[in-house]
Amino acid sequence: MPISQIFSALVGLMFTANAFAGQTLDDFAKRSEVTQPVIIELYTSQGCSSCPPAETWLSAFSYEPGLWRDYFPLAFHVTYWDYIGWKDPYGQRAFSQRQYDHLKKKHIKQVYTPQFVINGVEWRGWFDRVLGEVLTLKPRSVGVLDVNILGKQLRATFTSISDSSEVARLHLALVGAGIITDIKRGENRHKRLAHDFTVLSHQTFDANEQSKGEFVGKITLPSDLMTNAERLAWVAWIEQEGQAIQAVGDWLVPNNIH
Repeated sequence: MPISQIFSALVGLMFTANAFAGQTLDDFAKRSEVTQPVIIELYTSQGCSSCPPAETWLSAFSYEPGLWRDYFPLAFHVTYWDYIGWKDPYGQRAFSQRQYDHLKKKHIKQVYTPQFVINGVEWRGWFDRVLGEVLTLKPRSVGVLDVNILGKQLRATFTSISDSSEVARLHLALVGAGIITDIKRGENRHKRLAHDFTVLSHQTFDANEQSKGEFVGKITLPSDLMTNAERLAWVAWIEQEGQAIQAVGDWLVPNNIH
């Protein structure tokens, strides 16, 4: 067999092996498109009786062919419903604060659940059942995001094509899907709730002082919550001028990181 054919065969095997291996918690690499995707934030709680239908709608993005390319669903569980009698195990005060930060920045007019924020703007189409709006948002070119995770080290770059002078910030979330919880108290007592795209951890990275488009840092993992999910995904996104503008993400295959 000619050397060129042997080389081509070896390259093919390498790509096949990489495709089979897939993305993992400690070996992840993704590059975005140049156009802005639809980044959907849902603020929700297991203690809110109005939230399960909204989460069911969000779960349907699991079947969208554009998931992790065109659509990035994120369910942030808040804590201010815990007083009813059921403490949401996925709720974090930081997620509640993120929702209030949207209010402070005038992205939303008030705080409530279920509440959707899409690309940094409140979306009330859920209540009017004008759900198709999310799938037909007109894309615009914003730039390319590259994210690499090796071990517990993150490196990312965002090459912006906008003329904004504001420094971008990188967000990283570990997302869980296939989560089932039997609710024993509160407004949803005696219900079995299913969750997808639940944010298990969320951290931010500031740009390198020498280059506003480069990000480096160590990642943390919520080991106590990861085992409750059937599937995990890394989702990283860039925010600039208070709005989410670009993202990457993908489902992960299991590995043994601790």
